[in-house]
Amino acid sequence: MDIRYFTPLFTVIICNLCYQLISKNLSADINPFMGLVATYGIACAVCIVLFLFTNKAPIVEELQKINLSNVLLGIVLVGIEAGYIIMYRKGWKISTGSLIVNITLSILLIIIGFLFFKENLTPSKLIGTALCLLGAILIL
Repeated sequence: MDIRYFTPLFTVIICNLCYQLISKNLSADINPFMGLVATYGIACAVCIVLFLFTNKAPIVEELQKINLSNVLLGIVLVGIEAGYIIMYRKGWKISTGSLIVNITLSILLIIIGFLFFKENLTPSKLIGTALCLLGAILIL
C-alpha cells in the first residue's frame, strides 16, 4: 500500500487529537454556540480558500451539487461540536470522554455496517466489539 492511502487516516487522527485538546481548553466564559459561530466562520474561510485551489469546475456548478446530505451534515456537526464542548464543561476527562464516545460509536457502526451495508461480521470483529464494550465498562 502506498502512503497516499494512509495520509487521510493520519490527517484525521492528528486533527482529531488537536480537536480534543482544543475543545477541552476552550474558555468557559463564552456561550458554546457563539464560539461555534466563530469556529465555523474560520472553517468557512479555510474551505473557500481550499476550494479555490482545488476546484476545476465553475463555482455555480459546484453550488448546484449541494443537497440535503450537506444540510444534514452541517446540523449534526454542530451537535458533535457542541456536545464535546458541553461534555468537557460538565467535567468529563479528556482521557475518558472521547474514548467512551468513540467506543460507543465504533460498536454502533459495526452493527449498522452489518445490517445496512452488508459488511462482514467476523468472529474477530465480535471479539473486538466485546473487548471494546468491556473496556468502556472498566473505564467508567
